[in-house]
Amino acid sequence: MVEKVCINVDKQHTGSKIKLSSNLWKQLISFHRTLLYMHYDFLLASQSPISGSELREIPGNYQMPARMWRYGIHLFLDLLLENLPDSLDFLIEFIQLAYSMMTLCLESFEVFCDIWMECLGDLARCRMGIEDRDQDVWAEAARYWYNQSANFSPGEGRIQHHLGVLAYPDTLQKLCHYTRALVSIRPFLHTKKSIELVFNPYHEHRMDLGGHTMTTAFIATHYTLYYRRPVDEFSTLATCFLDLLRKEAVQDQTALYIMSCNFASVLQYGDLEAIVALEMAQKDSKTAIEPCLSSPISMSALDLATEIKDARGLTAANFHFPPMALQGAILSFHTLSILIDSLNETSVCASGHISLSFIWCLALRPNAIQRLETLIPWTDIARFLNTLINPDIVFEKIEDRAFPRYEGVARYLPEDFLIRGQTWSQLYYPHDFFQDTASKEERPVIEYPSIGIPRRHRCLWLGVRIATATFGRWFAYNGRKFDITQRALRNVSMPP
Repeated sequence: MVEKVCINVDKQHTGSKIKLSSNLWKQLISFHRTLLYMHYDFLLASQSPISGSELREIPGNYQMPARMWRYGIHLFLDLLLENLPDSLDFLIEFIQLAYSMMTLCLESFEVFCDIWMECLGDLARCRMGIEDRDQDVWAEAARYWYNQSANFSPGEGRIQHHLGVLAYPDTLQKLCHYTRALVSIRPFLHTKKSIELVFNPYHEHRMDLGGHTMTTAFIATHYTLYYRRPVDEFSTLATCFLDLLRKEAVQDQTALYIMSCNFASVLQYGDLEAIVALEMAQKDSKTAIEPCLSSPISMSALDLATEIKDARGLTAANFHFPPMALQGAILSFHTLSILIDSLNETSVCASGHISLSFIWCLALRPNAIQRLETLIPWTDIARFLNTLINPDIVFEKIEDRAFPRYEGVARYLPEDFLIRGQTWSQLYYPHDFFQDTASKEERPVIEYPSIGIPRRHRCLWLGVRIATATFGRWFAYNGRKFDITQRALRNVSMPP
């Protein structure tokens, strides 16, 4: 009954041009406060240790936490925001009330903690939007709660969308979160409107090559992919980006964002008909130990890049998948070649890890790897893997079929939280790998020097697995060394 009253009063005043009085605002807050209190009492009774199983299941069966948020908080927040600036004081008061109630629910009803954490993130983000002095404080609070929620629902694209909103003014990070939202296990399709806002500044000036930085050239290149612009535009901007990438010292985090966006383009930004994504999502009897017998593709990546740049001869039809995915793959693997070529003998970059994990997940699906294998810079990858081998490497660990695990500081690599939850990464991690992150904060905040050792092991383990899965077609692991095959030497990966 109280819920129905709240729904009716919110609907009655939404869109109304009549200015609400202070007394009426107080009355509306009172209605919603009552509804929140009654929801809390209901949850307290239903989740009591002495409650029977049938009673304990009622909140989940009737989506009571979601209704508490929607009718007790969300719709009224929209009404308050609609009436700004007159409603500002009441909006702050109500956010404080709702934030306290969600915190109490989080402490009292852990079974629904992922819902309460996302609600707390939404409230903090709303408070950030109206705050003059403490915006950074509330933004950080919102990021904290969304990351906590992601520990319970890593495949939820909606959370990645929220993190993308909070990434301002870092446009590259924003694009990374938005593309992840589209290729998450449960994609958030409303992100398509948000990603278009990222691309808006590139409608008119994207071809002004002299004014581009490495980041703007990268985003402009993805603009041409997302909007399926003519191939000449893609080639010109991709070349501009790659040239700038060669000249810059790119930080690991930036390189991770770049590679994550690139792999999203291979999956056609979550298109329901994305052929590579569909093949990677197939559930069949094929496994990585089955041979990839032959590839219908014989054109080298060098010839392919030249042909596409000149826009004549070879088309995406020769590769049996759409132009967007083909161009995205070219961009991805040329970028990878530059990144891993920039490493010295002792350094390891996280972008190598995310790239090898993507290739490994491709290798687990023979049809998917056969579409892309001649575009992958196998020679560069084998050379990169050999630079990782040093006296600290435990070869029994990288040669073991079991996923390499570490305890303590290096239990999780920072990029693990970027890789997980995407459609392409579902076959990478063991099912229980992230189980502890749901109960406590395990996300690395500082990248300690010691984390380089497990990252090396992870990359080398992936290298051994890929060589095994492809039966040494492109490179082979032969007793503590990766050898490049003649097939890979003929497949030059970088354009001139």
